[in-house]
This record gives sequence, structure tokens and C-alpha cells, in this order.
Amino acid sequence: MKGGDKAFYTTGRLTSEMVMKAAQMGVPIIVSRNGITQMGYELAVRLGITLFGRARNRHFICYCGFDRFDADPAEVHA
Repeated sequence: MKGGDKAFYTTGRLTSEMVMKAAQMGVPIIVSRNGITQMGYELAVRLGITLFGRARNRHFICYCGFDRFDADPAEVHA
């Protein structure tokens, strides 16, 4: 299964198991409404996966994989 153009979103904590499942699917970005575990973080760093946690409304924490994140995107006009 190819997931390179996808992001994985979960409401649960990002554990190493969740990171491994995303990696097996080829998903490069994982977002969670909750936090992450230390093992999940370490595995994501080794695998080159971007982790966002504590994502609620317009607030979040980017734990790793900053190179995939554009902190200053161009304005979107509706």
C-alpha cells in the first residue's frame, strides 16, 4: 500500500506501534490530538517520519520532521 501522499490522523497517543503501522503503509506524516510516547518519538526520528501532537484547533506541537512543515504558508484565498 502506497501512502506517500497521505497523512495519518488519530485521537490516541502516538506509540511506537502506531508509528510502525504508518511506516509500513508508507505514510510520512502522523498527527495526533493527544501526545506521543518516547518510543514513538525515537522510532519516528529513525524512520524519518514527521510527528505532530497535541493538535487541536490551530495549535499543535511538531516533535520531529520539521523539514516537511511550512510554518509560513502563503495565504489561501477563497
